[in-house]
Amino acid sequence: MKLSIAFLSLSLAVLFSVGSACSLNTANVNVSVPAGAANSNANAEPAGTPLSASAESQTAAAEALVADLYKQHNAKKSPFFQTKNRALVDKYFTKSTADLIWKDATSSKGEVGALDGDPLYAAQDMQIKNFSIGKADVKGKNATVAVNFTNYGQKNTIKFQLKMVSGSWKIDDIIWPEGTSMVTVIKENYPTDLKSQPSPGGEFEGKYQIGDTSCTVKPVKMAFEIKWAKGTGVEMFFSKDSTNFESSPNKGEPNRFVFDDENYNSGTFYRADGKTFSVKRAK
Repeated sequence: MKLSIAFLSLSLAVLFSVGSACSLNTANVNVSVPAGAANSNANAEPAGTPLSASAESQTAAAEALVADLYKQHNAKKSPFFQTKNRALVDKYFTKSTADLIWKDATSSKGEVGALDGDPLYAAQDMQIKNFSIGKADVKGKNATVAVNFTNYGQKNTIKFQLKMVSGSWKIDDIIWPEGTSMVTVIKENYPTDLKSQPSPGGEFEGKYQIGDTSCTVKPVKMAFEIKWAKGTGVEMFFSKDSTNFESSPNKGEPNRFVFDDENYNSGTFYRADGKTFSVKRAK
């Protein structure tokens, strides 16, 4: 029994001795602190919020569309200057711009049309170097993609203006280095022909079925006059973007037409009280 007590006393003495020897002395420890961390507090500038995955994918998709257009164009599979495949034009361009490009190609009949040079390089003769596609500048349903290159040693920048149509980017115009719009150039070449062309399904006008009622749409200058089958008077709507049209109420929320695409054949009507109705062009 005495041996056991003596052994226990010895063990405790060793344990306390080891514990004392292993205690951490922070007086001589040199801790490296990142610059500025010593002054951090609750009022410090917050870190920036990263781009959401959807924003990043929209940017990448806009750039990819322009890149693919150049790839196919350089491989002699361009949507320009051909009259066999209208779908190829629609693949890259909004309907209104595709109509113009197709008009120029089919009306020229082998002759030089409004596009008398390469629209993707803004030149007739080319020796392209230092080609690069810039980062897309996305603002809502619109985006701009700049393409830079040198042609015979001269620096050039072409800007592609894109619109979101039914969840996909489409090119709406090409702005050449001197600031000239491709769309404007083609329109100026066919002013009479384009005015006389019927555009079924290509304009927000005519008769529409809205739920169990209907309305008639008439473009008036910069607005759209809506006359409902039920009720009196008219309601004026204004374009917010290529597929979105809103009324201008004196107070409260507006009524809205949101179409599936620029054909304006189908979509959704959002009434100011929050109810929604399907929209279809009446035949």
